[in-house]
Amino acid sequence: MNITFSPSRLAIHLCWLLVVAASGLPLWATAAAEPFPFVIPGDDATRSATDFSGLSPTAAGADGFVHIQDGHFFAGSNRLRVWGVNLCFGADFPTHEDAEKVAAHLAKLGINGVRMHHHDTASAPRGIWGPVISGRRTLDPDMLDRQDYFLDQLHRHGIYANLNLHVGRTFTAEEGFVTKDLPASVQYSKYLIYFEPHMRELLKEFCRDYLMHTNKYRGLTRAADPGIAMIELSNENSFSKLGPDIAASLPEPYRGEFKQQWNRWLARRYSSTDALKKAWGTSLEPLGSSLVEPAKWRENLGGWRLNQSAEFPVKTRLDQAGPRPDLQALRLDITKAAPELHRQELQLPNLTIEPSRTYTFSFWIKADSARPVYVDISNQGPDNWQGVGVAETVQAGAQWTLVTRVFRSDAKIPGKVRICFKFGGNATGFSLAGVRLQEGGEFVVVPAGQRLEKGDVEIPASTWCEAARRDVRLFMADTEKGFIRELTHFLRKDLGVRVPITASQITYHGAEIVAETCDYTDIHAYWQHPDFPGRPWDPANWTIRNTPMELAPDADSLLSRAPWRLLDRPFTISEWNIPDPNDYAASTVPFAAIVAALQDWDGVFFFDYHSSETGWDTDRMRGYFSFNGQPVKLALLAACANLYRRGDLKPLSDVAAGTLKDLLPATLGLSYRIGIDPKATLPASAAAPTAKRLESPDGQAVWDASDRTQAHLVINTPNSRAVWGLVAGQKFNLGGVQLALGATDRNYAALILTSLDGKPLEKARRILLAAVGSAANQGMEWNDARTSVGNKWGTGPTLVNGIPAEVTLPFRVKSVQALDGRGQPQGAVPVRIDGNTSRFTIGPEHRTLWYEIE
Repeated sequence: MNITFSPSRLAIHLCWLLVVAASGLPLWATAAAEPFPFVIPGDDATRSATDFSGLSPTAAGADGFVHIQDGHFFAGSNRLRVWGVNLCFGADFPTHEDAEKVAAHLAKLGINGVRMHHHDTASAPRGIWGPVISGRRTLDPDMLDRQDYFLDQLHRHGIYANLNLHVGRTFTAEEGFVTKDLPASVQYSKYLIYFEPHMRELLKEFCRDYLMHTNKYRGLTRAADPGIAMIELSNENSFSKLGPDIAASLPEPYRGEFKQQWNRWLARRYSSTDALKKAWGTSLEPLGSSLVEPAKWRENLGGWRLNQSAEFPVKTRLDQAGPRPDLQALRLDITKAAPELHRQELQLPNLTIEPSRTYTFSFWIKADSARPVYVDISNQGPDNWQGVGVAETVQAGAQWTLVTRVFRSDAKIPGKVRICFKFGGNATGFSLAGVRLQEGGEFVVVPAGQRLEKGDVEIPASTWCEAARRDVRLFMADTEKGFIRELTHFLRKDLGVRVPITASQITYHGAEIVAETCDYTDIHAYWQHPDFPGRPWDPANWTIRNTPMELAPDADSLLSRAPWRLLDRPFTISEWNIPDPNDYAASTVPFAAIVAALQDWDGVFFFDYHSSETGWDTDRMRGYFSFNGQPVKLALLAACANLYRRGDLKPLSDVAAGTLKDLLPATLGLSYRIGIDPKATLPASAAAPTAKRLESPDGQAVWDASDRTQAHLVINTPNSRAVWGLVAGQKFNLGGVQLALGATDRNYAALILTSLDGKPLEKARRILLAAVGSAANQGMEWNDARTSVGNKWGTGPTLVNGIPAEVTLPFRVKSVQALDGRGQPQGAVPVRIDGNTSRFTIGPEHRTLWYEIE
């Protein structure tokens, strides 16, 4: 084979020669090889070294209903740790033939949980809905039958189900609802469902039809089926946390219904309008000095700073005509919209605001056409960027608009603050004038003419006094809790549901509401989720940042969820992924294994596995999220099941608790099991690590990002050992198992050795070694910045890069076999025996991601 190096490639090659020479690595480690096709078939359930179905020796539900004991899920007398995936849309309704294959294949991958997600979003065949008849939405009998058979097959293979009752259902005009002029925040009827009474009744109607339907293949209703492990009421659905401004902007009859319930709540709390006014306090604090005078916007930006980049530039035009002759404007021309809101911003830093004081913030804004601009007055970092009194999105239009906000600052402000306008994600130019921040201000208490006795007190806007705003948030929290309690009571008392129930994710409710209403806590997380700078979910216009999470132990997306756990009940993460085509996406799985195991979580559901009723045997990556067709994630999904499900990596022994209001630092998560004690009033005083190196007390888990070029994680347990991250050219000694890695694409790789018989590696009869890097479809076309492939995802079969490494084991082995996508032997790997030491070399020449060691 003739190989031609470009000058840049030759330079890289020579650099690797120097690295290898200095490290003592073998010369085979000097260059990353070309990728090769590798497919893990979606219909495979053959017996092989990659078969982890033995982790589920009995059918799901064989030991009775899942219940909570000592703050965890149990099936019978055994802990239940769920290693699961999401199925979406049509994937919840496979044909009978596909259902048999898919259930067996998922079990082989070590899966024991499936979250039935978005099954209520569409009509058949992508969803469960049949036609609307006489204003009543029906369930499609064929879709019910398909899901019945699928659930039966899953349960037979030891796979439990997590049922979601409201994900994507939109209540329609055919059912009698207003659907026009609704804001994006109420998509899928979210937000509305908490207070709209008819929606609540129709949701109960669906729950009755769905959960009381008898699965003829099981002879049980869903409510009475112990193969159902848990129920989630409403996915990613905020109400009180979003506040009343959305309600105030809703069309009738929604606005009127909210206002009516708000007035009834006030009437129960206060005896009269006078009592209400007295409780809400004074309306005026005299205006004082200005912290920020209106900028002249002439020679320069003064103390203001424009954050942009060469890739996403913003041009400023000074001394433009403003809304009045005495107010000059600053014009911002956005050459190219950044994919993320915060990557284009105008800020004024280094301001001093006193805690618990009243301020008036005002500015004029105008845009070429309608566009949003996010504005806040916030802490200026580097660790805390939270708002201190103002944090909202304002709408700019073709006419000058004066925006005025009177606010009371936070009770705790640790340092300097800033005014910040964030405008990434939209290329529409806009202008600002007269930005002012002044001490004092006049709040609205109860507008003239509005009386509690008439029930016409308006929904408090941002200019109302803080006491009114506090009360409307309390009303919304009470309404939210009332919805959760009412629906939970209906499921338990009317339908006989016996399994644990949660509402929505804790970050959508807040810890206090979940602590008062839910059996278990759930949360979602993604690392570098795709951004859509134009139309939402535009398949051609999106970007990712495409950087390794290994660099960020102090700012990652997964360990940062640990402080949200309520320590007195089970905790699940029902959506987690590093979406493709991220070059470092393989670490999705080992990251989940290390955090869930150490923190002793009760379930992980990767998002997702598949989202179509067809195409289960795909040979390519099908989008941002699907594991099916993504071989590096699938290989690790199986290999890492032992770390979490089998318990190879033990939970941390010590616990440190935060409170409902004060979360602990996430970086404590490799030292302590962390979370929230709902009864605690003060958080634990454990000191969080400040360096970028985290380590468990027993040394079995280490996250080392102290050198950005070599950031990696290590797991070293008796039965399983792993390393992943920017590990190329490095040597690792994992309890006597030595790995010397060669060159890999982008210096990235993930390797895990796990025993297949539950014994320590040194005594195991069979061991699986998975060694993966990245995956890409053939013909996938990246942009120059390697942040998007647009709609050019390419075709199958998927290409992977083989990981070159010399493996040294402190014991004698009989053989090493390279395995194909089904885990079947496809060729022997030479082994060198020296006394009680065995050495062999893996690499792209074996055209595999995993090896069986006997």
